[in-house]
This record gives sequence, C-alpha cells and structure tokens, in this order.
Amino acid sequence: MKSRLAVILLGILIFILGGIAGAVSHFFYQEHIKAPFFKAARQSPDIVGGMARELQLDAAQTESLRKIFDQSRKRFMDLSQQFWPQYETIRIETERQIKNILREDQKVRFENFLKKFQPPPPNPPPKGKEGKERRDLNPAK
Repeated sequence: MKSRLAVILLGILIFILGGIAGAVSHFFYQEHIKAPFFKAARQSPDIVGGMARELQLDAAQTESLRKIFDQSRKRFMDLSQQFWPQYETIRIETERQIKNILREDQKVRFENFLKKFQPPPPNPPPKGKEGKERRDLNPAK
C-alpha cells in the first residue's frame, strides 16, 4: 500500500515540477521575444548616429550630417504647414461626397465607421505662424 501511495505522490510531484518548469521556460521565452520589441519602441531611432557608425564618419562629418537632417526636418515641417489645409480640404470634400450618396441610416454607420477605422493623422496638425494649433477644418459632422 505504501509503495502504491509513493508512486502516486511521485507522479503528482513530477507533474507539478513539469508544470513549473514549463511556466518558467515560457516566461523566459516571452521575455526574450518581447525585449527587442519594447526596447525599440522606447527608443527613437538615431538615424544620424546609425549612419555615422555605418559610414565610419568622424566627429566633424557627424555634426555636418546632424545639421543637414535638422535643416531638412525644418523644411519638411514648413512644407507640411503650407499644404496641410489642402489635405484637410480634400479629406472633408471626400467625406461630404460620400455622405451625399448615402441614406440617413447609412450616414450614421459611416460616421461610426470613420471613428472606428480611420486612423488618426500620423502627425498632429502643424502649428500656425502664431504657434497655435489650427482648429479642425472639418465643419460639424
């Protein structure tokens, strides 16, 4: 009787130890998989630093490269401010045209669809010359 009980207890112990080993292994595996993703998400890409390392730039070249990127970023932002109203106008006109072909019940579903599936703009609206954010150009929906 004792040997039968010992075999059952040994089987239960092995089962429990296997479960613990599996859980620990799964935890470490998940941490190994997630670590690079979360590390990359926390850090903004250092394009200048990466290019400097890849191209083996010296300090003066790296600083020149940084200035080039800073100037380009400013030019892109200026261009974005210039054309943002036109993009908004096209978006608003497209929504208006779609609403014009829909029945009233479809318009409600269209509005819900836009809220659910339309991603937010990739960048916040550019600031105007006074440094204030422009209001949404879309009139009441």
